[in-house]
Amino acid sequence: MMLQRDLLGLAARQRKGLALCVLLGSAVSAAGVGQGVLIASGIKRILEGAPFEALHVTLAGILVLVVTRAALLWWRRLREMRVAAAIKHDLRGRLFRHLLKLGPGYLQRTHSGKVQATMVDGVEALEGYFGAYVPQFFVTLVVSTSILAWITAIDPAVGGLVLAALLIAAFAPKLWERWLGDYGASHWSAYEALNTRFVDAMQGMTTLKAFNAAERRGASLRAESHRLYKATMAQLAVSMLSTGVVGLAKRAGTALALALGSVRLLQGALTPAELLLLLFLTSECLSPLAELDAAWHQGYMGISASAGIFAILRAEPEIPSPPGASLTASPMLDPHRAPAISLSEVSFQYEPGRPALDRLSLTLAPGETTAIVGPSGSGKSTIVALLLRFFDPNHGTITIEGHDLRDLNPDELRRRIAVVHQDTYLFHGTIAENLRLGRPDANPVDLEEAARAAGAHDFICHLPQGYQTLVGERGLTLSGGERQRLAIARALLQDAPILILDEATANLDAANEATIHEALQRLRQGRTTLVIAHRLNTVAHADRIAVLAQGRIEEIGTAQDLLDEGGAFARMAALQEVSA
Repeated sequence: MMLQRDLLGLAARQRKGLALCVLLGSAVSAAGVGQGVLIASGIKRILEGAPFEALHVTLAGILVLVVTRAALLWWRRLREMRVAAAIKHDLRGRLFRHLLKLGPGYLQRTHSGKVQATMVDGVEALEGYFGAYVPQFFVTLVVSTSILAWITAIDPAVGGLVLAALLIAAFAPKLWERWLGDYGASHWSAYEALNTRFVDAMQGMTTLKAFNAAERRGASLRAESHRLYKATMAQLAVSMLSTGVVGLAKRAGTALALALGSVRLLQGALTPAELLLLLFLTSECLSPLAELDAAWHQGYMGISASAGIFAILRAEPEIPSPPGASLTASPMLDPHRAPAISLSEVSFQYEPGRPALDRLSLTLAPGETTAIVGPSGSGKSTIVALLLRFFDPNHGTITIEGHDLRDLNPDELRRRIAVVHQDTYLFHGTIAENLRLGRPDANPVDLEEAARAAGAHDFICHLPQGYQTLVGERGLTLSGGERQRLAIARALLQDAPILILDEATANLDAANEATIHEALQRLRQGRTTLVIAHRLNTVAHADRIAVLAQGRIEEIGTAQDLLDEGGAFARMAALQEVSA
């Protein structure tokens, strides 16, 4: 039962709070020792024939110490919970900030259920570690050592016996520490797996119901739950060994100290009063270890979860921000000037041996609309991810007005890019809060102007609370067309010089598509625009169209030029005409 150095580092800002908890814990034990001393003194005076009236002061002192100890216990527990809450609050903020630095690339390789378990339950599990175990560890160290020195001063033989009991209770659990660590890791792994499956089931509930697969997924969840149950029982079976050893050491140590003290009394080495005092001191000396063992069980879940916490904190961002990098000197900062964007010999692969882009070169002229079309898996969305700097190219460069993206601050870069995705993500909150995502300082007039331009104002006004209407999780209380119009309004409000339309009308019916197409036309004006599309009718008015295949540009030109050439674009157009 030792401290974990890495975990202690998380409490660096709460050292004073932890020190106060240790001081209060020591004061609680001191009050307990004081009670024992007064009780021993009272019994001694009774044995000496003192009248009851002479014990009034002693009894009053015991009563005061009982009340004082209760008050100290309350204060100590309150402070411990406050310190633990502060540490958890700081850690959650630190984890969230680091996740933002890691970006979507990290989350694509890590299951969201696992991250959620670490961010919420893993952090919460640290309450027992910081709120109980860490303070009690130092209390045990201070109190047990101090009382042991007092016992040894009264009688070295009894002191040696108590020292042996302390050493057994403290170090015997080291014999199965690695075993316990393995079981703890298995327990947390089973917990993460169950949480991951549960999050999957909740997010895919509609699909499960549609395919009548809810019962099968329920059986899978039950299997994961049973695995967690077995892992929990296995961990408890090992961890309870320490409880047994500590309990045995405390009781055996106290009993043997009393027996040895009695022998020493018969030998004339101790007085009855000293024997009584040794009995109380031995109990108070060993009690902190029993409390430490209980605190260890409270905090062990947090120790098991800490591996996931440190895995996130130690993960290196794929896209580091160069020191001092800024866009303040870049011409693209001018909101009225659409910048030129150039991709030169860009290659990228998510996995070795599977290139998503292969030596691709493309220029987006200032203020023009460039469309990229091609089959699924051709690399269209990868280009968007690279422009937003979710990843950096494995080879080649991407520049904006001649500035390499790797020399620019990613956060500042993304402020200059407005994106309308195929699947619009709306957060749980009001319409206004979702619109202000890209411009937090927008006033109601700004919101209404952007909504009108996006064709969203009318349907917003018909909602129960207008712009203050609460949108459900992922915006599922709205239709697809309504969500897309809010996404366009959000992009208009951001007023960025670069616009990316990633399949912005892919899931809409003809009526909604016509309305949103008009809004997108207004949105593209005066901006360097990249349009990603499958449906060729949505890119007919683009200044240039690039046809992408297997990560390379197969052909590029205007829609009419490409149709006249009779190449890949013409074949795609013919197929879509037939399917229509």
